[in-house]
Amino acid sequence: MSNTQTRFCKFCGEQVDFLAEFNDYYCRFCHSYQTHGESISVGGKKSPAYNIDPNPPPVAPPVLPPAWRGNIPMFRHREYLVMQAFLSWGPKYTIYNVTGHKMGEIKGKIISWGGEWNFFDFEGRKVANVKGNPTIITFQDKKFDIRDHQGRFKGAIKGKYGFLRRKWELYDANGRLVGRPDEQVWIKMNWRLIDPQGRILLTVDKKWFTFRDQFRVVVSEHIDPLIALAYAVAIDYMYFRGDKSSSSW
Repeated sequence: MSNTQTRFCKFCGEQVDFLAEFNDYYCRFCHSYQTHGESISVGGKKSPAYNIDPNPPPVAPPVLPPAWRGNIPMFRHREYLVMQAFLSWGPKYTIYNVTGHKMGEIKGKIISWGGEWNFFDFEGRKVANVKGNPTIITFQDKKFDIRDHQGRFKGAIKGKYGFLRRKWELYDANGRLVGRPDEQVWIKMNWRLIDPQGRILLTVDKKWFTFRDQFRVVVSEHIDPLIALAYAVAIDYMYFRGDKSSSSW
């Protein structure tokens, strides 16, 4: 593999390094190898590996969608694999990229009245926060604020109680509706987020594994990956923990 030219990450757009011992390019910004992938071990079993593009990374930075450009490299990816910890005192997930390498973790606070999750990169730095407002009664509206690594407000997840169920909607930092789940395709294992124009913004696929809660998140160019991933994890946790008062669609 040639390493004479400057090349850029296929996933986040940052400059990559050539690692001769692995005969591959590596992005130290989002922890992604460029042409080789590996399976992820889950309970002693290997997950199916992604088919990684074997071509060298590009010699010019890839053009990122406008909504992604202000994000740190971890939140510039089109796909993520999220695994919930098997044994943990509180909600905990590990985030992997498509090359099978760990990108970071999501840790929920054990004691939190309104619910709170912190996102960390693979070096342990806090890169995002999702925090909910406390609720006293079942029918009270619920809201989770999403903030980036600098504490900037990026969007909100809002749940309004309707006829026997909540509607969980995603809003951007300006209070505009980003999307809501497509109930017609909701089968508890797979669902999509649809914007007001009917475009698919986010797909969550939970069919890959059965050992513990794990799901693939596919992000479209029309949504910020940070708020998409935060929404997917928050909704997954609220729904599958069995708290029907706060997690019903």
